Amino acid sequence: MIDEHRQDLAAEYALDALDPESARAFEAMLANDAELKALADDLRETAAALALDAPAHLPPPELRERILSRIRAEAEAGAPAAPTATAVAPSTEAPVPSGGGRNLLPWALAAGFAITTAALWMERGSLQQDRTALLQEARELRNRDFLAKVKIATLSAQVDAYSKATAVIVWDAEKQHGVVKLNNVPPAGAGKDYQLWVIDPKYPAPVNGGLVPVNAEGIARVSFSPDQPISKADKFAISLEPAGGVPKATGPIVLLGGN
Repeated sequence: MIDEHRQDLAAEYALDALDPESARAFEAMLANDAELKALADDLRETAAALALDAPAHLPPPELRERILSRIRAEAEAGAPAAPTATAVAPSTEAPVPSGGGRNLLPWALAAGFAITTAALWMERGSLQQDRTALLQEARELRNRDFLAKVKIATLSAQVDAYSKATAVIVWDAEKQHGVVKLNNVPPAGAGKDYQLWVIDPKYPAPVNGGLVPVNAEGIARVSFSPDQPISKADKFAISLEPAGGVPKATGPIVLLGGN
């Protein structure tokens, strides 16, 4: 059984919220504790699943035109000045085309290709810089605020048959949305389904979080949003209910935790 202190460490490790020295110490613990490592892996995966629900950052639509305009301006500023016209004596020989006139079209095509390629390269570089900056900003925000906004709960077996099961829930109170991940859970059985409940002190009964389908390998990963607004997710519970679920918990609680 993993004690609460190590559960907390695993949660902070999953969110990259440990300082480097603490992270190294925790990784040393993981090397000698397969159960703790499995929990840490589940926490990372579940937290990542919740993070993927965040809206993607899209570059402003004017970015490409801004880059192209800048490149055009730089290309015009660097173009050679047109030669000054001078009077020349007429010649009886057939005129020989100058290299400039003959090569104007290929040069223009090459220049256009170069500008377009440069624009795409600069746009890609700019987007990459934006992405890097956003990732860094997101990491800093996560390290500073994520633990305050997001709750990670590990559920413990309430029935002997579930002693080898692991259950992790990541709950975002601001978004009223969460992800539950189960491992090594026995089949629900014929005519039965697992159902998630959120225990909020302001409600007299647990709030329905929806069904948690478990596959043949005993694994489940489900996103959920409770039926009612949650002020404080004090605990989470998973019960065994009639197939299709019920509006109020009636079956045995098999997994419980959250504090």
